[in-house]
Amino acid sequence: MKRQKRLIVLSGVLVVCVAGAVVISRIDFEEKMTGTETTIVDVDSADITKLSWNYEDEVSFTREDDEWKYGSDDKMAVDQELLDEIAENLSNITSDKMVEEVQSLGVYGLSEPQYNITVETEDETYEIAVGDETFSDGEVYISIGDDYVYLTDAGLIDDISYSLLDCVQKEEIPEMESISSVSVNNEDTLDIVYAEDSGYCYSDAYTYYLKDGESYQNLDNENTESMFTTMSEFAWEECVDYYAEDSELSSYGLDEPDAEVSIVYTPAEEEDDSENADSDEQTFSYEVGTADGAYYAKLTDSNIVYSISEDVYNAAVDAAYDELKPDEVVLLDWDTVDSVEIELDGNVYTVDIESNEDDEYTYTFGDSEIEFQDVLDQLSDITIPEESTEDDETSVPEEEPALSNNKTELSLTFHRNTEEYSTVEVVFYQYNGSYCIAALNGDELNYVDRSAVVNLKEAVNSVILDSTSGE
Repeated sequence: MKRQKRLIVLSGVLVVCVAGAVVISRIDFEEKMTGTETTIVDVDSADITKLSWNYEDEVSFTREDDEWKYGSDDKMAVDQELLDEIAENLSNITSDKMVEEVQSLGVYGLSEPQYNITVETEDETYEIAVGDETFSDGEVYISIGDDYVYLTDAGLIDDISYSLLDCVQKEEIPEMESISSVSVNNEDTLDIVYAEDSGYCYSDAYTYYLKDGESYQNLDNENTESMFTTMSEFAWEECVDYYAEDSELSSYGLDEPDAEVSIVYTPAEEEDDSENADSDEQTFSYEVGTADGAYYAKLTDSNIVYSISEDVYNAAVDAAYDELKPDEVVLLDWDTVDSVEIELDGNVYTVDIESNEDDEYTYTFGDSEIEFQDVLDQLSDITIPEESTEDDETSVPEEEPALSNNKTELSLTFHRNTEEYSTVEVVFYQYNGSYCIAALNGDELNYVDRSAVVNLKEAVNSVILDSTSGE
């Protein structure tokens, strides 16, 4: 046992000694370097006809008629600007030091180089092997096939730090000045339009609508705008396939996309080309899918596949009316309302509304001026609840709201000074102990919290009682 331990210790000492010898040898060789200036490559970048290197993988590009092409596959769209930049960086490589007495390339990491670079012109071929970095000075050892080792700036490695997919010309996601419509085809088909002062519903406060033939349903402005932004203002994360054949799309969940998105937009004006900017509407379309926990997209008529964020994927897949419908029961511009008729417990009360300056209003019941703002605030506080979670003590009913001899809790009819939708009616019906059904203009039904309706009724009663008690 003692002999075995002694062997282990001696082995460890030997490893340290060998490593130390390599370090000392390299330091010794570095001391024998000469400060000789040497030109490794010096060509006009425009004369380079071929570039090859190995970073994450071996790549090779050729230039024909001033256009770079991937040597193995013409189907790849090559990032011309990037290849021009690489060519420019590799067109001039110099060394400020050299080792003339090279005893072993392995000392410099050149017996098995980390990288190999080839630069070709019509007349010359330059082959450069790249080894280890120096201990100081930010340089790297290189060999060009002669009997010497040269040192050059370690930035040479950065110049070739591109994989094949890094060199793909990514398709542009356009900058959009405005969006007029978004169509999403997921489990359902949604056509959403943006329209100001459209008259599509009772309130011009809404600007986003779900279009179904000739009919329109108003959507929540904030939620819909957020969805528009997520689906239009994003960036490809990485190119994962420069040309996916139809048979390969299943690897990305794009053989049968989970959602297809089409955006009609007006392009943003570029600062240096505002006079010639194309103001005509254009269409940007793409598809999204998922596979193995990752998210992918491609333009509708393209074979290039990109990875995308989960947020972009979810925005497209989860787009639905239930996710975008307004959460308020009613949204009115009170400047358009002349009076509100309230039916409560078999009685009907009419409150007149007169607009003053600075968005202030005078409310009159009978011949008396009343404080009615609290009633309107209570009405605004009634919102459509989100879907229930497992932790909710009272769950929102899963079935679609429907009326069948439900008793009326409270009815409000707003009389307006508008040509369209001159009357807007909101009726709250009993459903169960936790929820009421709110009906807007008789056809839009939603569940609402019954306690909020009770608070509204109490606010109405308080105003009416205070008014009648003062008579």
